[in-house]
Amino acid sequence: MATLPCVWPLVLSSNSRSEVNSWFDLRLRNYLRFLSKSLISSSEVQNASCLAFQKLVSVMGNNFTYNGTEFGQADVYTTIRAYLRTDSGARCYNASDAELNSTAWFVINIGSFVTFITLDDLTSFVSTSQIGVFLLDQANLELFNNTAIPENVTNYYISQLFEFSPNFNPVKLPGFFLCSPEVPSVAYSSLNEGDTIFILNKLKKFCNGTEDAEVSAALASNIQTITADTFATLGSASAGLTISQITSISPSVLISSLSTLSTVSTWNQEQAATIIQIMTASGYQINSAASLESLSTLVAGVSSESMENIPASELLTASKSSTFVANVMAAPAVVQQTFINKIISVDPSPAKVAMNVPDAMATNIPMSLLTFSEETVDISVMNKKKWTRDQAAMFFGFLDKTSFDIEQLSPSVLQGFTCTSVQRMTRTRIQGLIRACRPRRGRAKVELKESQLTCMYNLLSENLSQNFTDYPSDMLLYFNNKDVKKANCRSYLSNVGAADFSVASSILKKDSLLFSEARTCLGINGVNLNRDNVEVLGSMACTLDSSYIQNADPLILEKLKACKDFSDSQVAAMESLLLSGKTQYGNVATWNQQTLENLGILPLYFTTNIWGQFRTKTKRRFLKTFMTRLRKSKTKKTKLKVLFRQISDLRIKRGAGCTVGNITQVTVNDGSFPFGYDQTQFDLCLDIPVLNDNLNSICEKVDDDDFQKIILKKLNQAFPLGVSEKEVQVLSSVSRVASLDDISKWSITKIETLAALMNADDGPWEAEKSKAIITKYLNTPGNSLGSTELNSIDSNLCSLDTSTLKTITPDSMRNAKPLDVASCSSEQKRVLYEISNTSFSSQRSSATNYYNLIKTYLGGAPRSDVVALSTQNINMDVGTLRSLDPDVIASLTVTDVKNLMGNQLQDLKVFENDTVIQAWRNRQLQSDLDLLNLGLTTNRTDPVTTSPSPNNNSPAKPTQGNPSGSSATLTSTVTTQATTTSGGAELVGHPASIFLAALLTTVLQIMHQPA
Repeated sequence: MATLPCVWPLVLSSNSRSEVNSWFDLRLRNYLRFLSKSLISSSEVQNASCLAFQKLVSVMGNNFTYNGTEFGQADVYTTIRAYLRTDSGARCYNASDAELNSTAWFVINIGSFVTFITLDDLTSFVSTSQIGVFLLDQANLELFNNTAIPENVTNYYISQLFEFSPNFNPVKLPGFFLCSPEVPSVAYSSLNEGDTIFILNKLKKFCNGTEDAEVSAALASNIQTITADTFATLGSASAGLTISQITSISPSVLISSLSTLSTVSTWNQEQAATIIQIMTASGYQINSAASLESLSTLVAGVSSESMENIPASELLTASKSSTFVANVMAAPAVVQQTFINKIISVDPSPAKVAMNVPDAMATNIPMSLLTFSEETVDISVMNKKKWTRDQAAMFFGFLDKTSFDIEQLSPSVLQGFTCTSVQRMTRTRIQGLIRACRPRRGRAKVELKESQLTCMYNLLSENLSQNFTDYPSDMLLYFNNKDVKKANCRSYLSNVGAADFSVASSILKKDSLLFSEARTCLGINGVNLNRDNVEVLGSMACTLDSSYIQNADPLILEKLKACKDFSDSQVAAMESLLLSGKTQYGNVATWNQQTLENLGILPLYFTTNIWGQFRTKTKRRFLKTFMTRLRKSKTKKTKLKVLFRQISDLRIKRGAGCTVGNITQVTVNDGSFPFGYDQTQFDLCLDIPVLNDNLNSICEKVDDDDFQKIILKKLNQAFPLGVSEKEVQVLSSVSRVASLDDISKWSITKIETLAALMNADDGPWEAEKSKAIITKYLNTPGNSLGSTELNSIDSNLCSLDTSTLKTITPDSMRNAKPLDVASCSSEQKRVLYEISNTSFSSQRSSATNYYNLIKTYLGGAPRSDVVALSTQNINMDVGTLRSLDPDVIASLTVTDVKNLMGNQLQDLKVFENDTVIQAWRNRQLQSDLDLLNLGLTTNRTDPVTTSPSPNNNSPAKPTQGNPSGSSATLTSTVTTQATTTSGGAELVGHPASIFLAALLTTVLQIMHQPA
């Protein structure tokens, strides 16, 4: 043991390979087991010769047993890292030295210890200008073909490999490397069919195939003849086939390959529909549960007409398969609705509907079929299903007496809480339900709208605790100063900091009011927010103005990631903070793709101020995955349009024709497409055949208005006689820039086409355009405004003439979801109310059910119907009150409103500055408003009570301009005469006269209420 420390410095200083080998292989072979942690430490090895160091790495990695030693492989790697980092370039490499010119540098200097390497290590060991020759070395490639190596290291290796050698043949890549997203799709595009098959087989072996759309397209584009065997090899990459490739395949090949095709999860709608159409046209039958289930992922391509023709009993059988249900949920909404309607037809009783409809698809059940009785509702069944808020409200009242554990109620059920649905519940039960809505780890948030939150507050306002975690975070927004003890203000702010401030109406100014309270509670002075302030404020950061954001602790950036939107000034402040270099994202010079990834959703809002700091290549790589996430989460198209303009600050060299690169099958499957093109180049580089072949993918990704107009122009060129339904169905948001002339050329006869065009995710329609589309559909014989059409059209219904609206049948309205009629005219609302009133008339026996069903359409109800509702204990929320016809609202008395709102009455005070509420209260007498005990005021003057002269007890004369006399004068006179004598000191003693005077006063007040 004593020998080794003595000779160790001599061993490490050896400069001859033979000498080094002699030491390690012969002289010290039996002593190496006595190596200690100090002998292999970086301080000991730092000055070792390259040959001695490399030999040490080899021995410690291949021939050394670590059992019983005081150090491990990680300690050896620490020494390796310190040794290799001492030079500015690759240490121990010299191209002109035969002993040190091996390009297998990583193998020789790191060896098996490569599993410990980090990306920072790799970039520090070798400069980017020097690394190229090492990357191409086959021994190095095999060394890094190790799943234990960090993914970002492997990805960096591959990206640098193709950066250094763009034409590197991917056939030479080790199998595991093919799994990396850093292998550029263009590398596959140049392969012949044989090499393509070879790559596909390696992908299947090492990567379980590929679902990367760009890679799939590149590989599929190399296939000339497609057989059943080809599909078996393509596997999931089959989704890379173009429509023309699919249509060229024999129906028999498609049918025989169904076992493969049905497992591909990345078909787009156009591809799936095309495959199904080819198969069915050749005689393939889709008429049973078994045939449907055999389609698996291709079910998305089955038309609603085909679904309608399948026996309901077969669909009910298919619905028992969770796999089938998951696949049918990827189909267009109209297909899903048809599927559910057929299941409902088996037995439309509410209890059976709840049992038969798959849990995940319960949102398609019409609300009119959720009118349970206490005997038929099964909360354990309802609790497993996914509901909309309006649906859940239909049966929420039955939670009053259920023995079901309230704490186990799903967020989907709990969102049905309304003042209408809990009106018969005990205070204890209400408190329990509200507590069940609190935020809980591991459970989805219970999404509640403002009227539900104010209802909760109103019901508990006299019995609120200081345990703020017992309430929904959003409900805390409506607490008043009196509800929070001063000593508990920090706890309150911490909990309200988890709330969604966008829930509160802007007129309530909750953001500024709560921040003012926070300044006082936390002792905030000026515009500087320290880390503790930011931590406590939480999502209140989303409401702060730019001065606070810019001067806050950098932690605020993490809080801003939870915000739903920003003002321009907030974005500017955020960018200013980032550009300062004082955040966790470091100096601008160090920013890279990972920086953008770490910023979460914030890049969606960045302007050229930030995007200008990144290279085009970095932005493109980032957008590949970022845009995919944004589209999957259905980000508003308006935001995507702004993002594209801000990130595409291009300086493209002008030249004749397409200079950026022709748009191909592979290009359009790039997640970042059409980044890199300006309007001119997009036009020049997009050929009509490519557009036709990839219309779905192109329309799905292009958000810029000018680019979309180019698509429509080329589409019109491709189809001069009119655009068929197949193309129209996949236009997505491109349809929104169409002119009326464009629309006139579209074929719109199928419900799928109408529904695709009306998809709200693609943005709003101009009224005249949506009217043209719907009218074109209705002009087709046999088409009408049925429930499926109404569900698809929704708010666009308001673009239609009343004569068209009158064609809606009560059955269609009854089976439709609640429609958004807010933008309809008063006349349109009256028509829709009359139809819905007939539709739901059978539910009048249950005031709660009837109100929940008719509520959406009350904007068209006459005064008499609204007043009738006031006797039904419906607890109308202020939002519904505001939606009533303006003339009806103006005619409602204080008593009417009090009876309508019930437990929601306090919201009149909360929203007293809302224009509608303000107009109503200013029509009321102060004395009448005072009866509400809400502190509401009016600008209308109460009539003045005056005493008549001693000798004049005659009725007052009508005032000039009012032949019948004003109500104020009449009321004043009657009241005075009923209570005073000529001197004002003697009371009228007869009880009958007092009663008659009071009665007449009341009658006159009622008669003179505003009409």
